[in-house]
Amino acid sequence: MFTLAVDLPFATADAPVELRTSFGELRQAVAPMAADGDDVDLLTETYWASLHGLAALTRSGRLPERAHDRRLALLVSHFSAV
Repeated sequence: MFTLAVDLPFATADAPVELRTSFGELRQAVAPMAADGDDVDLLTETYWASLHGLAALTRSGRLPERAHDRRLALLVSHFSAV
């Protein structure tokens, strides 16, 4: 929303191998948290988007730094709750 657009292709066969490899690593970490019937790729995209949003908002100073550790722990705990 508040970042510059890039022309890198995402989620396509044209995506650079580094992006596909990175997504695969994150997918591997998220997959055990998927419930029966969950789309693991969609779950991984959602987790990635959440982490990206936290990183972008923290980096830009839009989120209070005092709650950074609690905010990250909250996200991780909700994605790791089985």
